[in-house]
Amino acid sequence: MPTAQPLRTGDPQRLGEYELSGRLGEGGQGTVFLGSRGGEAYAVKLLHGPVGDERAAFLREVELAKHVARFCTAQVIDAGFDEGRAYIVSEYVDGPSLHREVALTGPRRGGALERLAVSTATALAAIHRAGIVHRDFKPQNVLLGSDGPRVIDFGLARALDAAATVSGRGVGTPAYMAPEQITASAVAGAADVFSWGATMCFAANATAPFGQDSVAPVLHRILTAPPELGRLDGRLRTLVEACLDKDARNRPTSRDLLFELLGESAALPAEVLDSPPAHILRATPPLVPEQRSTSPEPRAPIAQPEATGTPGGYRLSGTREGGPPSGPSPVGPSTYGNAPLTSRRGWPRAVIAVCAALIVTAAVLLTALIPAMNQSQEVQPSRAAGPTVPPQSDPGKSRPSADRSSPPRSERTQERKPTSDPPVAHPVTVPVPPLTGLDRSAAAKALKQAGLVLGTVTQLDSPQKIGQVLGAEPAPGTAVARGSRVSLQVSAGLPVPAVTGLQLKAAEARLTGAGLAVGTVTRSCSDQPDGQVLATQPKAGSRAAGGTPVALTVARNGVTVPSVVGRSQEDGRAALAAAGFTVRSKGQVVDDESRVGTILSQTVQPGTCAEPGSAVVIVVGLAAQSGPDPNEPSETPTGQIPGE
Repeated sequence: MPTAQPLRTGDPQRLGEYELSGRLGEGGQGTVFLGSRGGEAYAVKLLHGPVGDERAAFLREVELAKHVARFCTAQVIDAGFDEGRAYIVSEYVDGPSLHREVALTGPRRGGALERLAVSTATALAAIHRAGIVHRDFKPQNVLLGSDGPRVIDFGLARALDAAATVSGRGVGTPAYMAPEQITASAVAGAADVFSWGATMCFAANATAPFGQDSVAPVLHRILTAPPELGRLDGRLRTLVEACLDKDARNRPTSRDLLFELLGESAALPAEVLDSPPAHILRATPPLVPEQRSTSPEPRAPIAQPEATGTPGGYRLSGTREGGPPSGPSPVGPSTYGNAPLTSRRGWPRAVIAVCAALIVTAAVLLTALIPAMNQSQEVQPSRAAGPTVPPQSDPGKSRPSADRSSPPRSERTQERKPTSDPPVAHPVTVPVPPLTGLDRSAAAKALKQAGLVLGTVTQLDSPQKIGQVLGAEPAPGTAVARGSRVSLQVSAGLPVPAVTGLQLKAAEARLTGAGLAVGTVTRSCSDQPDGQVLATQPKAGSRAAGGTPVALTVARNGVTVPSVVGRSQEDGRAALAAAGFTVRSKGQVVDDESRVGTILSQTVQPGTCAEPGSAVVIVVGLAAQSGPDPNEPSETPTGQIPGE
């Protein structure tokens, strides 16, 4: 937040229990002061207009705001009234607004933009959860504190409604208002989601998606034009585009928006479902004594010691090396044979360990035996004759040893496999990312990040923006092997039809029938029939997005009248005659000798169209008469000038 400026004449020195020491800013809603109470700094916002009879509603709104979660928002502390004007006290955030920071340092990129999106969406979800609609979410209401972004002014919705009625001020900022706010429809949380999307566009591009010029054009574009998303790309671009949908019913809720940003809706990769997790496959089976190896890579246990309660390992008490539990053991009261209290307390843990061992064993057997079952059928006859025993050079290795250094069964099974038949490898699959709505370059980038390759790109006639992705094959969400090619269908826009030579009405009908709009109509003098289309912009045959206005130049039958004012009588008459007009002259006495013989005015305005042969009257300056008495009335000549 900017450094506080001194208080001005007429500013209050105190509001309630808060001593005011300076101004932090002023906007359309009110003035923000730096206040203090008990040595703590606060932001105190005094609204411009009174709330009238809505005091109770205002206070209820403030109570709701106090219950908004404090993460990512500036907490509302207190509220009150000063001579009928309401004020709200909130947490002081020492940092600039997003609007000011982008103006000074430029747009956000990469991780900084994603962190901003997640933080503000989190704040919006918290505000909506408290039953509040912000109604004025914009870059000026996002403060960049030292501990992250904070959303402010979320407790003013009801107060601003009342103040707007009394003072005539509107609620909301035009460049970030949702369509339903403009049309005075019912406003709900979806309006804040729209404003969030517009704010993210500003953060990424330093400009609002519908422009920031005069109010009327901005509101018109919000209601009718597609947003300009600029440098937004990837998943965030898709989300922002969904948030800026004209129909509030099509926008995500703030909660869904947050989940999408966090990736909660992403599908689990297929390779995770194809086999047990790696730490399970590496786990030491509970029925095998703990292997206290000095290797720097100890095996991961199935559970942590705090969960089992067995310090030092997960071996069942009373087990022999490599075997099941035996009878009484001289180890002590924790053995199976003697059944003291400690043993009775430990047997449920042993049952759990045995169950876990069975699950692990089944997983290992599946990973080892399923590839063997897929081997070719030639191996089966040799197995029917009897089990195949591999050559053994050492009799001591012909039988598995009970020593714990013997390899697991899965390893022995793999040793018996022929080296020419490796295990079947499951291909790594990835889901096709969401691509619809992205432009072609952004879609190619998303495919590359997902480990896929851009395939054939087919251009289709579509009213969507040129280059926007309409669909993909395989469809988004489909699991495919990593490195697969994904074909795209992109919009080629709509062709501008040829309307040159048509009358205006027919040309307008053809343009609207082609999915385009009629733009500016300019009249131009021509020898062509009146109302005939002479040219279009964009030109016929070019392509444009649906709804693009096409400017028309229409013929106006006639000849352009040249400008002759200020020229000599001879030059002016010659120019008009050359254009095909009939010239008539009138004289007017002038005091300035330099204007004598100069054309002072013409009856038909220059640049307009007039029929060839029509008359144009010019007024020429005449010198005052010097012969008669000045007091004698004289008649200004109005006839033709001698020499005509």
